[in-house]
Amino acid sequence: MEEVEFIVEQAEMVGWKLWLAVRVKGTYDLRVRNPKLAVTFDSGTQTRRVPLLLHSYSEKKDGSYVLYAKYSYNVKNIFFKEPLTEKITLHFSYMYGELEIDQVTFKLGDQLVKQYALENGEDSEQTEEYAVTDDGLEEEEDDTLLHYDISFPETRDAIELHYLDKIEEQTAMSKAVHAVRGFFGWLWKVVQFFLGICLLPIFFIDAVLAALGCVPKKGGIGTGNKIIYIIKHARWRLTAFCRVNIGILPMKLYIMKKLNRFASLFPVHKDRIVFLSNRRTDLSGNFEFVYNQIKDNKNLDIRFVLDDKDVRHMKFSNMLRIAVYFANSKIILVDDFMELLFKMPRRENTYLFQLWHACGAFKTFGCSRLGKKGGQTLKSPNHRNYDYATVSSQEIAKFYAEGFGLSLEKVVATGVPRTDIFFDEAYKQKVTEEFYQKYPKLREKKILLFAPTFRGNGKNSGYYPIDLFDVNKLYEDLNEEYAIIIKHHPFVHDRNKIYKKYKDYIIDLSENSELNDLLFVTDLLITDYSSVVFEASLLNIPMLFYVFDLEQYIASRGFYYEYETFVPGVIIHRYKNIAKAILSGELGQEKLEPFKNRFFDGRDGKSTERTVNLIYDCMKR
Repeated sequence: MEEVEFIVEQAEMVGWKLWLAVRVKGTYDLRVRNPKLAVTFDSGTQTRRVPLLLHSYSEKKDGSYVLYAKYSYNVKNIFFKEPLTEKITLHFSYMYGELEIDQVTFKLGDQLVKQYALENGEDSEQTEEYAVTDDGLEEEEDDTLLHYDISFPETRDAIELHYLDKIEEQTAMSKAVHAVRGFFGWLWKVVQFFLGICLLPIFFIDAVLAALGCVPKKGGIGTGNKIIYIIKHARWRLTAFCRVNIGILPMKLYIMKKLNRFASLFPVHKDRIVFLSNRRTDLSGNFEFVYNQIKDNKNLDIRFVLDDKDVRHMKFSNMLRIAVYFANSKIILVDDFMELLFKMPRRENTYLFQLWHACGAFKTFGCSRLGKKGGQTLKSPNHRNYDYATVSSQEIAKFYAEGFGLSLEKVVATGVPRTDIFFDEAYKQKVTEEFYQKYPKLREKKILLFAPTFRGNGKNSGYYPIDLFDVNKLYEDLNEEYAIIIKHHPFVHDRNKIYKKYKDYIIDLSENSELNDLLFVTDLLITDYSSVVFEASLLNIPMLFYVFDLEQYIASRGFYYEYETFVPGVIIHRYKNIAKAILSGELGQEKLEPFKNRFFDGRDGKSTERTVNLIYDCMKR
């Protein structure tokens, strides 16, 4: 294994905050753009893997590299709804290209050596060479009382935090203080609210003046209808004054929470399984496979709430049904992020499963994007109340635990149910025949599938720069050997312009085809950062990765693995080189077998069976 020098420069408790800073030295690899560091916190009952943020990474003249990483963690936010324990053990993990170390042995930097000497009564001077400053990434209360003491075992492969006995009285006192503060805070909110109601006429006058242009308008309201603007402006003034979110959505959420609390007064239905989603309106993906496996079980009470709208636009009736089912269903299944489930308390003797829709581990998400725009903070409850999240292989379980903010043992490598179709020869023949019956002219061509992911921040802003991929020219440059199927992400609404003379051989199926079904007729896949690479690898489909914005994507989104050594195909940065690469036939097919071995543990078509067995096991508890 390559030699790496891992130095802990700072490990310091300030109040509830733990400050960590490390410096790493090793042999430089040009292909490595974004080394990964993480800290695993172990309380004895929960484990939590959290990123350690990279601040600098540079090559030295002697062919080595030096990187520096640091972050501050509020210990109270690390574990989900768990009382603080007497001892917390920390381990470092490090990834540099293909090098991966799960429990790093480290040295102590000069600052810690001198600090450690002082604590043992030796005369030494402190140094501030590697002092860490607060980045403001996790703003917390000002608390300077020392709650944990730090020690370093002789093995130098862990850091230990020891809970100090003397804070027990302080904790009880703090609870009393917080209770008093809470009461007066609530009382003041009531006073503010009634004062705000009294001031409503003033707020409406201000809104009318703003609508007429007499005073500055509130940015972000943005409606051309003056009456609607006046109402929204007055509501904004009232909300800002009262410091209470007032509106239709807050009212719906309030009613939903109250209904959930009422439903929790009744017994849990031990035979009830509910499928919840605001990603889809039909029973597809992992849901479809799990349902088909359990639908003939007459002892089950199976319910559904499927709505593809975000919370703001979701049907109120569906919100109420979710509130009830979340309270009284033994098994709750979701297949994507579902915001509503983190606004209500979890009930004992129920089990929440995240049947995540994607395979493998590709783009970073959730807490793995800590400190980045759109990343989840350590305080956020999102994803953290799952009992189980299912993934495609044991290797990636740690990344899903990191992204979801879960304890490591809650991520289980059952496999992804919807991938079972790739091992079903009868289904493959059926789908293939249906495709060619619908598009008979494509039988004489090889099929090139163009399936990129979206750019932007989500459903409302997703796009793909279609002018950077000229499908008509590519068809010509490939000597009309390939038919081209276009499959854009659902968030992308722009479409490639297709010449009329090529309409039989260049077909856009973005709106009405299942991506997995298209893979059965695909001879070559062109993509970029889409997780479709995992499914394609199961069918040994050659891949080309057209990544004109790779540097930007790494900086803004990031990957769990180094992109250029990770993807199972050839990487192309410029459109003009795509046809040449395809015609050469050298597409890195030798990478496919080790790739799928890495990201799929059970390639046997029994992922659904393993998932359902886990569900049944929980129903018996």
